[in-house]
Amino acid sequence: MKRNEKTSKIACEKILHNFNRNELNFQCQRWALAHGFVQRYFTQDDKIQNDSNVLLYPFTICPSPYPHSEYEKAHEIQHGINMFVQNLAFNIDLMDSVFKNLIEYDPFIKRLRTIYDQIQQLPYKSVAETCIIRSDYMLQQMNMFAQRTKLRLVEINTIAVGLGAAAKLIHDWHKQFLTQILPELVSQLPENESYNLVIDTLFESWKIYNNSRAIILFVVPEHEFNIGDQMLIEKGLLSFENSLLVKHVTFVDIYRNCSLDSKGILYFGNFEVAFVYYRTGYDPKHFYNEDIWQAYIMLESSCAIKCPSLRYHLAGMKCFQLATNDEEFLGKLFHEHEEYIDDFRYVLEDMFTMDQAINDPVLQRRILDKPDSLYLKQSREGGGNVYCGSLLKEHINEIIMNKQSNRYFLMSRIYPPIYSSLIRSARPNDNNEFISEKQINGELGVFGSLISRNGTVIFERIGGSLLRSKPAINVEGGIASGQGYIDSVFLV
Repeated sequence: MKRNEKTSKIACEKILHNFNRNELNFQCQRWALAHGFVQRYFTQDDKIQNDSNVLLYPFTICPSPYPHSEYEKAHEIQHGINMFVQNLAFNIDLMDSVFKNLIEYDPFIKRLRTIYDQIQQLPYKSVAETCIIRSDYMLQQMNMFAQRTKLRLVEINTIAVGLGAAAKLIHDWHKQFLTQILPELVSQLPENESYNLVIDTLFESWKIYNNSRAIILFVVPEHEFNIGDQMLIEKGLLSFENSLLVKHVTFVDIYRNCSLDSKGILYFGNFEVAFVYYRTGYDPKHFYNEDIWQAYIMLESSCAIKCPSLRYHLAGMKCFQLATNDEEFLGKLFHEHEEYIDDFRYVLEDMFTMDQAINDPVLQRRILDKPDSLYLKQSREGGGNVYCGSLLKEHINEIIMNKQSNRYFLMSRIYPPIYSSLIRSARPNDNNEFISEKQINGELGVFGSLISRNGTVIFERIGGSLLRSKPAINVEGGIASGQGYIDSVFLV
């Protein structure tokens, strides 16, 4: 058994030897409720939001092993990722060179791009622009019989980047729990600054607006599950300035209650708005009628600082991940900064256009014979919508028939190491137990943030991570669906 896998197995056995499952579940539940480590859930009968319907976030009882060198590399690269987002967001011509093959087939990106042009014609502009970034990685096993792995970039997220606060909490839980069970591993837990990065960036944005009476809007989905993370962020902001007013609103609330004056000042009712923090707005399903679009346009047209601004949102589209295959594209972004280009080369997995899938006989044979060796991904932001195996073949056929090939691309599958772990699930299993042992693998997210004014970065932060683990048999693992678990790392 490999050393890291053996360590995880020993941890599970030691925990189960020292605790019965009911006792362990009680300890998990008491800690999670005391710290607001909860999510809201909805039933099919819920017509209105019911604040009493809460579950614990699903999480791992112990942290998962992660190679120290690759963890450090992911953090070293983050400045280059930040500059990738910054330089791309303020180079609309370069973005358009990629969008030109996509806009005709993707009405969502087309509408966003049109709104961007409309905003540029206004006589006023946002005081500043903010972006919180999370770069997600998986470890690719380079040899099934050895421990050698290599960092592989899954995606770069620039809108509604969540769980930064929850990531800090799970780190604290793991530190507390390991002190009881395996104190020798505590020194291998890296500090996690994700929570501080998020609240520092949001608070700095509010200060830059320079009106102590102006408020912050958290724009959330109408049926928001991720309340724990947002409550923790609000609590952190209030620790800086207890007179600060934060309102959690939907696009419907904005449409009904927001207004703009002739100078572009945004008001929610009688309150001037300094800062708008999007936790929604990345998926076409969020814009289900024209009123929602008009609410969004009002926000983006205002002088209020947005996180992210529309240009940063556009820079997070997945089509630009595919574009990083092109040396010329990276060269235009980074100019003489060859070290950033080298960083991207280090973490990029093989990617292919759908035209290659249609015309390249070698790739065609791979799709037919080894569909499990590839991911099919969409070219815009949105989360999910990743297909593999038989589903990949089915969707490729539909895409070609519907002439939608520009909206998707292929990526070689990543096969990360698998570890044993004890999970505290959000809901009980068939045996009415919340604690179970599972084989899992993980996806590491590294945080960064930017605030810019007139295209110049005036604030940048790097630090903190989020490990989201899932059952090894699953291609995807969402926290909301209960198929993923909030986790953290111990370095090996």
